Amino acid sequence: MDRQESPAELSEIIDSIDPEEVIALARALVRIPSITGREGEEISRFMASWLEAQGIPSGTQTVGEGRANVYGRIEGAGSGPRLLLNGHLDTKPVDDMTIDPFSGDVHDGKLWGRGSCDMKGPVACEMIAMKAIARSRVKLNGTLIFGAEVGEDGGGWKFDELIDGPGACDLGICGEPTNLELHIGCRGTYPLRLRTIGRATHTGTAYAGVNAVLKMCKVVPALYDLPCFQRSDPIWGRSPINAMVIRGGGKVSSSVPDECVVQFDIRLNPDLPPSEIDRLVRAELARLQSEDPELKLEIHLGREDLASMREGVPASHLPPSDPLVEEVAGAIQEVLGRPPRIAGFPGGCSTAPMLRRGIKSVIFGPGNLEQAHSVDEWIEVAQLYEAAKVYTTIAFRMLVGGR
Repeated sequence: MDRQESPAELSEIIDSIDPEEVIALARALVRIPSITGREGEEISRFMASWLEAQGIPSGTQTVGEGRANVYGRIEGAGSGPRLLLNGHLDTKPVDDMTIDPFSGDVHDGKLWGRGSCDMKGPVACEMIAMKAIARSRVKLNGTLIFGAEVGEDGGGWKFDELIDGPGACDLGICGEPTNLELHIGCRGTYPLRLRTIGRATHTGTAYAGVNAVLKMCKVVPALYDLPCFQRSDPIWGRSPINAMVIRGGGKVSSSVPDECVVQFDIRLNPDLPPSEIDRLVRAELARLQSEDPELKLEIHLGREDLASMREGVPASHLPPSDPLVEEVAGAIQEVLGRPPRIAGFPGGCSTAPMLRRGIKSVIFGPGNLEQAHSVDEWIEVAQLYEAAKVYTTIAFRMLVGGR
């Protein structure tokens, strides 16, 4: 990616970023409830108004009753790329939190509250980067776009609507929390659901029945022990398997359960495509059944709680040598003074659908994913300032002076 270097100009833009403003904006976003699926339009209007106040043409995209995506665009004069800074504005529910989920409190070097890490903190950093570029009046050779959508956390994801509309782009940066690492893509998924079938009888004659729960107790550890879940990749680590939900028994009191269902959430590294894990799982289940004639199984693909997840999806990623990866890595090093760790994103995010559309995208953001969805969610405030500077540097390097 060729470009004209203008380090003094970039340094002036970076110096204009106020760390206190980054924190204040993140706190303001946390204080507006926006639980997934029922976000309400208050947060969307707030974000659009804030961008407009910075001189950035912005607006909301209605995607349902009381739900709206947000966008802002800084148009350039040249024919360079359209670069999207993206994040979702919805959050997980707050039912089990032990702190005030919408306090936006800052103490111990952390911003606390639902969405602080996933991902209102990162979104605030992207908005601050938009302001820094807009206020600098630097001439862009492309278009810088901010886009935030509803529903990513499980409430009817509306990213396609954004990317088909005001968020249309050629390149994307997803701001999900990566602990300031550079993640080159997302794991794939294999939504396996198994049902063991037993034979019900009164507990008093339990020896005459077949306990479906007990049978499932053999199946789960056998799948966990598959070699494909033990091998580790230097970038992606191990492909994780998670017996996420289990349901069995209880239909009739004092009875041997005649069925047990387990929903697995299995994430796939690039070296484990859905066809391969499907083959390995079915082979292992066949082996178990050959050893135990009373083990009766049904195999299903899909998630009962997510109608959109019906089959396996392979990992979506860029190679570490891709020009976008190298350009973003250079921006991170320029700000942090060290090369970033290159990794794969453990969860799903907007980078995957962008890559499937042929739009190059990577993931970079402040915060540790371990805090996302946690009971007492928080993000380090120091990382917010660093991320805002990185997003600004990425935009400058990629959109100023051509590519």
